[in-house]
Amino acid sequence: MILIIGGAYQGKTEYAKEHFKGYKIKNRYHETVRKQMLEGLDPAREAEKCLSGKEKLVIISDEIGYGLVPADAFERRYREEAGRVNCFLAGKAEQVIRVVCGIGTQISGRQS
Repeated sequence: MILIIGGAYQGKTEYAKEHFKGYKIKNRYHETVRKQMLEGLDPAREAEKCLSGKEKLVIISDEIGYGLVPADAFERRYREEAGRVNCFLAGKAEQVIRVVCGIGTQISGRQS
């Protein structure tokens, strides 16, 4: 699995499509975490399930932990959970790539 992270609208999806042809792309995984929380699911457990397949997979997630701390309790928990899930995924990834302004920088893993 390849994990691509970065800020919103930084070109992560385009980068993945260009560099990882033939991979299944799970885009906006941070929103998947939100949905799972709203449904009462455990996002960490769901992330493990996501990795159980044999397909070549790219997971794309926004970095959402920067900026002001939200006043809303759910939003704070969501940011924390999304960060924890990204850390879990990074630990399992063959590569972790951070994309800023459409430019990818490998921050972990072996070169492709």
